[in-house]
Amino acid sequence: MAITSDVKLEIIKKNLYKKEMKSLLQGFFVSAGSLILSSGHISFVVSSDLEEVINFVHKNLTAIYPDYDFNLAKVVRSFKNKEKFEISSMEYGEKVLKDLGIVFEDKEGMTQISDVCDKAYLKNETTMKAFLTGLFLGTGSLSVPNAAAKKQYGYHFEINVETRNQVDLIAEIFSNFDIFPKVVERGEELIVYLKDSETICDVLGLFGANKIVLDVMNTKVDRDMNNMMNRQVNCISANLDKTINASLKQIKAIEVIRDTIGIESLPDTLCEAALLRLSNPEASLSDLLNLMETKISKGALAQRFDKIIKLSEELGDYNG
Repeated sequence: MAITSDVKLEIIKKNLYKKEMKSLLQGFFVSAGSLILSSGHISFVVSSDLEEVINFVHKNLTAIYPDYDFNLAKVVRSFKNKEKFEISSMEYGEKVLKDLGIVFEDKEGMTQISDVCDKAYLKNETTMKAFLTGLFLGTGSLSVPNAAAKKQYGYHFEINVETRNQVDLIAEIFSNFDIFPKVVERGEELIVYLKDSETICDVLGLFGANKIVLDVMNTKVDRDMNNMMNRQVNCISANLDKTINASLKQIKAIEVIRDTIGIESLPDTLCEAALLRLSNPEASLSDLLNLMETKISKGALAQRFDKIIKLSEELGDYNG
């Protein structure tokens, strides 16, 4: 949750979308708003876990609708006594909702409720970015892997909505930026999500959260470096184990020959390899090649040891 809060706090501090604030509020209302119907009257409640976000929304609602009253409240939920902050407007809620295109009148003059919003506010890339920003401020979340943590989790960005129409609208807007999120159902909610780190950084860039983008990219670099180093260490360790095991097998074979027919009875080429191995039990084949007077290939030296091992096996069978 920490990085999610950091993103949202960076967004509201920059306040990039003053001219497009209605588009941002649309996104916030779509993702974090609830409609209240009472005696034919429509009102709303929007909420956030972050007091700074709800204060930001309240400030901009008041600026856009200076003649309307909006109520701020803090609610303590029973689950772990977690606080939730809300804005409501019983008297002016329907007027706000109509202006944002969430409530409208049809051709017959009947009041209708849309689960999305009036697309008139989403006419260019800037207003689309503002709308997506509002969605994220409402129910968006982000998680990134910690480069230093032992247990690693992948990159995950999501926005929670309630209806398929909302999902379709979000997907349509994202597609204008060549971003194509996936969707999954979680209980009664629909989750629009991304997993690719580069795409997530692109989305954060749309929100104007450039500092977080740099942090995510630096974390990715650190994590990739750690993974590369771990792979190199594992590779070196595996190669070392392979070298040691091969050396032990060769030494054991040479000792069998020494204790039966004697190393000096071997052909000169095999005798040279055997004596070199006994003198350098931990050396790799490459190291042994550097110590040899006669220059041969690594494959040729390996073949000599194969012959020594095969001979030792035959001698071992013969001698029980």
